Amino acid sequence: MKYFVDTSAFIALVDVTDKNHNAAKNCFSEIIKPGNALVSSNFVICETLNYLRTRISYRVAINFRESIYKSNILSIIPISNEIEEAAYTIFKKYKDKDFSFTDCTSFALMEKEKIKTAFSYDHHFMQYGSFQIIS
Repeated sequence: MKYFVDTSAFIALVDVTDKNHNAAKNCFSEIIKPGNALVSSNFVICETLNYLRTRISYRVAINFRESIYKSNILSIIPISNEIEEAAYTIFKKYKDKDFSFTDCTSFALMEKEKIKTAFSYDHHFMQYGSFQIIS
């Protein structure tokens, strides 16, 4: 099974003061089983780095980025022009929601890759309506 890993899950995993830290560690240990694939995007990694740098520390951000790229448990898919345009369509369509543009790129990428489940603590994935959340 494929899982999309969102910024909120990365933050919960890394930030020991996050209210979802323990739940995230437990969930992560469940989904890294053989046969599962974890996917994220370069936009999500960027958003996570920005958060970690400003809210925790430079060193934590650096350690996160280096460990993600060294591991073999996560595929990071770059947001192509095609996905970015699909995300912009979503962004314009849902003016009544406060989806970030990164959220919209995640939705578009998940649709393109046929990923139905997000490891996330962000309610926007449920608001969008097409995905399940595990947390």
